[in-house]
Amino acid sequence: MDNDWHGSMQEKFKQYGEKMGFKAEIEVRIPRGKIDCVWVTSEPASEYFIAFEFENSVNKAQNVENLVKMLSLPPQMRPRFLVQIYRKLLRDDEREYIEGIASKLPITIKIIDGVGNDVEEACVKLIINLFNWIAEYAELSEGLIKRLEGILGEDRIVKIFHYGERLRSHLRYLDDALRYPKDYLLWLVSVPRQEDRHNISNEFRRLQEYDIVIISDADPKYCDLATLKRFLETEVGEKGKSLILTGGFGLTSQYNDLGEENLGGRVGGKSNQEVKIAENEFDIGVGLTFKGFNHFKPKNAEVVAGWEITKLGKVNGPALIVNRVGKGRVIIFTSDCSPSWGTPSIRTERFREMWKQIMEKFALSRNHQ
Repeated sequence: MDNDWHGSMQEKFKQYGEKMGFKAEIEVRIPRGKIDCVWVTSEPASEYFIAFEFENSVNKAQNVENLVKMLSLPPQMRPRFLVQIYRKLLRDDEREYIEGIASKLPITIKIIDGVGNDVEEACVKLIINLFNWIAEYAELSEGLIKRLEGILGEDRIVKIFHYGERLRSHLRYLDDALRYPKDYLLWLVSVPRQEDRHNISNEFRRLQEYDIVIISDADPKYCDLATLKRFLETEVGEKGKSLILTGGFGLTSQYNDLGEENLGGRVGGKSNQEVKIAENEFDIGVGLTFKGFNHFKPKNAEVVAGWEITKLGKVNGPALIVNRVGKGRVIIFTSDCSPSWGTPSIRTERFREMWKQIMEKFALSRNHQ
């Protein structure tokens, strides 16, 4: 069975590599042995783009040898990514030992364990895990995503457009919080605010291609509100997609032009009072502190979490609002997810957990029904 699993994984990944346009090979001979499977491309410069080792069992010496043998290749031919895949779960001490060795090697290495005996199921999970990991280091092209749709199906890929903030580095706090999924591939297109009207229109004209649109602290003058309203009507209302707005100085009352029925209420002014998220039914973000927030007057929307003024200990307005629009939802977080209001909370695991819950409970269209 061990050899059957190993050989089947090799063949399956060879097929996947070819479907994605790579030159895929198995049992690739190198100076210190063989690589189980490689996906080869001329771009980037590394000839071996991704190398895979499939491990039936845990043998520390053999597993480490499979990592270190890559060093027998000249630097320009070493894989950009090396993935070591275990059929069984690693014990904590086994994982710590192998990852400790891997961290010292001049190759980007991913250890994936516990994939199980079912080759088809394991391969789908691995492809999702693999490309979610690669997306942390390299941008996934639109063409690659389309090819991955042919392997995974559209329902296993969630496409997010994240727009706003003055600096790309400010977008990354929320971007990093969104990069948690294990059961779907996340394609995240992150664009800092554009000041040229032509560029703004170009960025917004393809909103219908995304499942979730996030507008982060972007003044309406840096948005195309007319296109955003069409997205609300056709994509959110009719197709079950989601729009997320986050607060900050850019969340002004002009957003009320999107319609009170779409927002579930009205955006008000700003407050520079320090607040923390109060206890709530979903335990979302409780205790996270922010240096300011936007007032919001709910009408039909559900207030999921409220603000508590840290010095006074009383609730002072909504922190997280969810409004159903047709088949989809509009979600508003009334503080900033960048350093201006968000320090130090946006750097915490609790912040990432908050956004994981927001995504799973409210934003993903498959949960709307």
